[in-house]
Amino acid sequence: SATPSLESRYNAERGKYTLLEITARVEDRPMPRVEIVDMRQEFLETRQQNIFSRALVSATDERLQSGEQTMLLLNRRGFASFVTCRACGMRVECENCSLTLTFHKRDRRLLCHMCNYARRVPETCPACQSEHIYFVGTGSEKVEEELHRAFPAARIARLDRDTAQGKRQFETILERFRERAADILVGTQMIAKGHDIPNVTLVGVVSADIGLGMPDFRAAERTFQLLTQVAGRAGRGHLPGTVLLQTLNPDHYAVRMAAAQDYAAFYAKELQFRRYMSYPPFSAV
Repeated sequence: SATPSLESRYNAERGKYTLLEITARVEDRPMPRVEIVDMRQEFLETRQQNIFSRALVSATDERLQSGEQTMLLLNRRGFASFVTCRACGMRVECENCSLTLTFHKRDRRLLCHMCNYARRVPETCPACQSEHIYFVGTGSEKVEEELHRAFPAARIARLDRDTAQGKRQFETILERFRERAADILVGTQMIAKGHDIPNVTLVGVVSADIGLGMPDFRAAERTFQLLTQVAGRAGRGHLPGTVLLQTLNPDHYAVRMAAAQDYAAFYAKELQFRRYMSYPPFSAV
């Protein structure tokens, strides 16, 4: 793996594993150029809460004009993250897990991504009967819809657990994209690792910091791994690649070191925190 777990890398450092390193791409092809797009500054300059930055829209349009392909990552399924009432603030939750339900527009239902409990979207608030139901957040389904609006002539495919519920569907979507039957592929982490599509010259990450707020001591590590892996999808052919990381936390070390594609620096930084907090690999959890 280009991004082994900290535990595995630490064990290799101590001699428990053998460390094998690949220092260059096939045929010495250059690594993609990675840029961080500060979405805070984007809002200050445009005064609009857009999903796509001006830089990402421009870069995507350039690829459409030149016949090259684009991959866009948002590691969150569905259309909206949750549904809430504007009047009383109540959020619609799963009856089994007490987690907020995700809105899936195509199926017109709310779904729990933990236990698959589903229900219809309420017409009024279950708590106060207000009609002011509000959809909050963005998922891969909404990104696909916004892409159709921004690029009406583009051929767009989506790859996530909603569009590919089996291996055959997964392979069909990827093969169609590989054969250039689609110009843009949007998806969750399913698009991030192991795909070799030479005509992809642009990778955009809609929200690079989406996983940093998870209550998990591995949140920074998983964010770094995901960003590094998806960046590797760009420029795998003879054309150079570009990666745009949209983020509200451009100074976070996981985002900065993923942009620099510097695993060694991330490993050293994260290991300091793990040692200080007595987290793995310095303990068992």
